[in-house]
Amino acid sequence: MTSFLAIHGLFGLVGCDDTPTIPLHFDGPVAAAVLPADGRTPFPGPIGFVANSRSGTIVPLDLEEGRLLTDDPTASFLRASAVATGQTRQLRDLAAFVIGGEAGDGEIWLWALDVANDQLVAAPYLTGVADDASPAEVVPEASEVAFVDADGSGDSAKLSELVLREGFTTTEDWSVEYDGARWWAIGSRSGTQETEPVAGTTFQSDYGEVEFLIEGEATLGDRFEFTTDTGLREFSLGGRPTAILGGEGVLWVSIDGDAPSVVGLDPASGATLVSVPLPVGAEPWRLALGGDGLLYVADSRSPAVYIVGEGVIVETIVTAGPVVDVAWQGGSDANGTPFERLFVAPLGARRVDVYDLATGAWVDPNPSDAPVEGVDLGSPISGLAASAGTVWLQQPNAWGALPRVPTVVATTQDGFVFQIDAGTGCAVTSLRGPHGPNEIIDSADAYTYAALEDQGPASDAELSVDASTGEQVAVSACGGVARGEAWTVTYDSASVSWIVEGSFSGEQQSRAYTDERYLSDTGAISFYIIGGTLPPTDGDRFSFEVDRGLLVISGIDNDEDGLIGAGDDPLDFPARPLAYEDVVGPSGGGWDATDRREYALVMAENEDVVARCHLDAGVAQTGWE
Repeated sequence: MTSFLAIHGLFGLVGCDDTPTIPLHFDGPVAAAVLPADGRTPFPGPIGFVANSRSGTIVPLDLEEGRLLTDDPTASFLRASAVATGQTRQLRDLAAFVIGGEAGDGEIWLWALDVANDQLVAAPYLTGVADDASPAEVVPEASEVAFVDADGSGDSAKLSELVLREGFTTTEDWSVEYDGARWWAIGSRSGTQETEPVAGTTFQSDYGEVEFLIEGEATLGDRFEFTTDTGLREFSLGGRPTAILGGEGVLWVSIDGDAPSVVGLDPASGATLVSVPLPVGAEPWRLALGGDGLLYVADSRSPAVYIVGEGVIVETIVTAGPVVDVAWQGGSDANGTPFERLFVAPLGARRVDVYDLATGAWVDPNPSDAPVEGVDLGSPISGLAASAGTVWLQQPNAWGALPRVPTVVATTQDGFVFQIDAGTGCAVTSLRGPHGPNEIIDSADAYTYAALEDQGPASDAELSVDASTGEQVAVSACGGVARGEAWTVTYDSASVSWIVEGSFSGEQQSRAYTDERYLSDTGAISFYIIGGTLPPTDGDRFSFEVDRGLLVISGIDNDEDGLIGAGDDPLDFPARPLAYEDVVGPSGGGWDATDRREYALVMAENEDVVARCHLDAGVAQTGWE
């Protein structure tokens, strides 16, 4: 196959700094892509790439080792170069492809969405392998330097010793112009440099993209012009690209404009393979691919998700509102029942709705509540990602085994990472799970039984305790139905009933009655008040706390004290997650079962942190910063 580099026609080589260093800190990490260890790349394990919104760089990661990638086998202490696209770009989505490479020598190309310029950029990371079988990174090249004597005065200024740097230089046009008092260096994608070029002194641009020396005299308007090239290409698609998604050898792009559409591009050439028009007025947003071969397109302006197949819209799903994100997940639930479902995050809602693609109906994870909608996660959704495989649940089933089920990872705007059991639509819970007062459980989150707070004449009512479980208050096992909050149950003699109120849920419409099982309005809690020989009087009350018991990740626990606090890395405003699977240990048969571990990369744009979240354990094990 002819490489992209050959197609693009690079210029002649000039001096290059061969130091493969990259910045150690992210600058607005916002999107990720993963290439599996499938034998098409020279790396033994999966590798990841993270796009930065503020620096325009794409940083490669070693996902197994939890560090920045090393791509030089002879110098394992050196880190691979980043992929520079230009400081003035604002990258958003990212996709990675291997072009060719059946023998591990494929080219690796990265596609990114540049929202600052309403373009897509395609940048090469590796061009294959070198003669010594090491990965061949892109070497930046430059054109000849041209001097423009603007006023024809015969000035003979000279720009020499031009140095480019892997991981810093990108494809762009440079102009170094004299304004009569000083020189200005301007890159078409790096912007106007704050550092001033001074004649007779070696100049280095603000972020190390270029280095050169100017000598001689110049007058107003004189300038040098040259072009640097890393093989990067730009694509404009006749509208505003809003999202990209790579899969099945196709780059899918949603395009907003007068004629909204979703298009499929060839990742090797950028040629359009298919274009599907969407309804006028639609604003296509996030995309998801299903195991059924269909493409699901979220509409962030209208309450709809469009299902695309064979180049046309095959179905429109009416949603509860404009859609922030979608994810497809299929497989079998904890009982072995197969399913195929679409997960939808309505704009501004604090939940993820679940649509059953087999029945064409919305799934109700909580029948006790009247609305048919997803469970409350406490904050608007930032993004969704379907787990690559099945995830271990924390709570054993009736036979004492831990089920493995497909999940959907959800990040929320308040900085949390949740998982949704794709078979039930409930949030995945912790080992302890949702609970209230239970003195039998020996753990830090066991709550003391609630005793009657007698406010008047002596009364002796009490909350019943389930002898088999030790629970005084039964809490819905469907994660997300119950909230973490304080509850009060106060007696009202006028209605001969108890007023039930949650600190977040508010006063319940349904009242509790002595010697009757009570269920709150949403089914979050249930309890039984036993009447004694002394009747309750006004103001008598029970007070207790409920823990929602969700398996939640809120940051990287650097000091391993079980809390996210000072010295740790919170996931402040996490971006859309990216789920992937890694196979660890023997995989060629034998007695040992293959160890498949489920992970998700979560980018915290505000904190400049990328977390590798172990979904099976519900923790962020590794962080890059």
